[in-house]
Amino acid sequence: MFEDVPAPPVPSLLRGFSAPVRLRGVSRDRLRFLSVHDTDPFVRWESGLQYAASVMLEMVAAQQRGDAPGFDDALAEAVANTLAAAGPDPAFAAEALSLPGESFLADQMEIADPVAIHAVRQHLRAEIGRRCGPALRATYDALAESGPYRIDGTAIGRRALRNTCLAYLVAAGEASLAKAQFDAATNMTDSLAALSLLADTDGPSRDQALAAFHARWRGDDLVLDKWFSIQAMAARPDAVAAVRALYLHPDFDLKNPNRARSLIGAFASGNPSQSHDLSGEGYRFLADAVVALDPINGSIAARLVGPLGQWRRQSAARGTLMRQELQRVLDTPNLSKGTFEKASKALL
Repeated sequence: MFEDVPAPPVPSLLRGFSAPVRLRGVSRDRLRFLSVHDTDPFVRWESGLQYAASVMLEMVAAQQRGDAPGFDDALAEAVANTLAAAGPDPAFAAEALSLPGESFLADQMEIADPVAIHAVRQHLRAEIGRRCGPALRATYDALAESGPYRIDGTAIGRRALRNTCLAYLVAAGEASLAKAQFDAATNMTDSLAALSLLADTDGPSRDQALAAFHARWRGDDLVLDKWFSIQAMAARPDAVAAVRALYLHPDFDLKNPNRARSLIGAFASGNPSQSHDLSGEGYRFLADAVVALDPINGSIAARLVGPLGQWRRQSAARGTLMRQELQRVLDTPNLSKGTFEKASKALL
């Protein structure tokens, strides 16, 4: 019972909960309010995530109908509020500023549409970058490293927030800012963040940065895995051709499990808009890689079958193409037991 309360209270549920609980029927207005005012950090973050996801799923539906992309002013307002209050906890602000991922949105749909999801997310990133540009740039500049590199929580949070701001600014067209950060970076976090943003762009800056990173780190296997993954996840129209070229790169070794995952796995799971291209080339590349890898490492090959097994969540056209590639894997002579079981079960 609430007495002497002039307006209906806004309940904040599941405060302090650690178990995964999914609430249904929470209105958008309540989510928007909680994302700004709740004192529980998790509820504030979760409310913002669910609000943004709801808006984005509506935009995906509009995209599928062929309607012009719109924008919800509340998203820009939330970004501005988060930036203004970011000082005490920059790590939380970085999380709160991030839009729901493409895989998360796909999981909310009965039939996923990776291309529409990617288009909506890119549109929103660019629009937020334009509308909140001054605040994002001011925060980005204020968080520049002013001393020796540190690995404490505060420093890590500051770098995370700064790179989140950079992502929005680059989406709005300031790719030169990413190149400047890449050239001046004194730590791997900033270097990789800038390189991953440049990998999605066109122009000489992209090629120069990728070449410079490779030349500097080609002797470090773990870092070079990042170089392969960043390119595999770049959502560019030539993505399949790019991963096929990287597959033939002198530094790519199918016998190296980490290297195989860094290219093949990163493309199949981390680049949905391109791996699910309606041409079917992404599925064909994945099936080719599984067939080639199976005699070498059946365990890794079996795991890489997984993305093809999600055909039920895709449109009929995509699902048919995925099933064809699964069947082609199954028809391969002397297939390992693990890969055979994974592919056969996926077809059931």
